[in-house]
Amino acid sequence: RTDEYGHTTCLETSGASEDTAIANGLRVRGTEASNILAAKDLKKMKKFKDDITSVGQRLGVEPALIAAIISRQSQAGTNLSTSGYGVSDPNCFGLMQINKHYHAVKGNAYSSEHIDQGVTFLIQLIKTMRRTRPDWSKEQQLKGALACYVAGEERVLALSYEDLDSVTPSKDFSSDVVARAHWFAQNGF
Repeated sequence: RTDEYGHTTCLETSGASEDTAIANGLRVRGTEASNILAAKDLKKMKKFKDDITSVGQRLGVEPALIAAIISRQSQAGTNLSTSGYGVSDPNCFGLMQINKHYHAVKGNAYSSEHIDQGVTFLIQLIKTMRRTRPDWSKEQQLKGALACYVAGEERVLALSYEDLDSVTPSKDFSSDVVARAHWFAQNGF
C-alpha cells in the first residue's frame, strides 16, 4: 500500500542542481549531491522514522519519499527556528515546511500530526495531477505533485513534464527529492 501514489524508485532523476549543491557547500551536483545531503540528514531523520513510517503506511506514501521531502525542506529539522518556522522562510512551518498563508498548521513542528498534514497535502496534489494529467504515469504525476508542493499548482499545471522543475527553488526540487528518496529507500526508510 505504500506505493499507492507512485513509487519513486521507478523514476529516473537528475538530482540536485548546481545551485543546490553550491548553497550546501558541495562541489558535486546531481544524484551524488542529493545522496550526500540525504546522508547528512540521516542521523537526525531517524528520530522521526516511526512517525514517518506510520504516516506513510496509513496514507499509502513511501516513507523514503516523506523522509526526502523533510530532508529537502528542513534538513530533518535542523533548519528550523526555535518557533518551528523555517530559518530561510519564516512563513513555512515544521519538518515539511507547510506555508501558514495557505494552510492552518497542525501539530508541533516535529509531530506525527504535522507530517500527516504535509503528506495529506501531497496526496491532494497527486490527485490534482491525476485529474489534470491522466496521460502521465503515476510516477510522473508524483513528480508533478512534488513541483506543485513548493511552486503551487497554478505555476506547474501549465508546464510539460520535462519543465516541471523550472519553477521550483534552484530549479531542481522534484528531481532532488526523488534522488534523496532513492537514497533513503536504500538506507532504512
